[in-house]
Amino acid sequence: MASTRCTLALGNGRYAQVCEWKGDLRVDLREWDDNAPTKKGISLSLSRWKNWVETISYIDQALEDKTIYESHLGGNVYCQVQQDNPCVDIRQYWKPESEVIATKKGICLRPSEYNRLKELLMEIGQTLPELDAVIPCYLQGDHMNQQGALQCPECNPNDYMNL
Repeated sequence: MASTRCTLALGNGRYAQVCEWKGDLRVDLREWDDNAPTKKGISLSLSRWKNWVETISYIDQALEDKTIYESHLGGNVYCQVQQDNPCVDIRQYWKPESEVIATKKGICLRPSEYNRLKELLMEIGQTLPELDAVIPCYLQGDHMNQQGALQCPECNPNDYMNL
């Protein structure tokens, strides 16, 4: 059962929610229907959320320049901006064969929703004091060489077992 710290409206029936799920704190970005969250959206671990927050200036620049931008948030979760598209897509991917492809797990934030989420960053941060202790895996001691990063399921989710 999930325990919720805060639920914040992004508009268009979409919400950001800080909650605990199976003992882990998460930030959920998802659509709601009849005052309840649906499966449409994505749940980000604290490290993936922190990685996403750190990319906002790059996302903003790509949106302003109408250029492509992609950021790996960890595992098989990516944030993308497409050329000439004002939306921010945060999505889970998977690798069935030789190519990594998008799944339905994710959310494409419209400009107003993305801007509202940015406005709520401070409030979300105040709800999550645990974020201060989160160190991205790429800054941890076992990642100080290429082999360490290649063996990490967060940094190299599809091939870390094949080394």
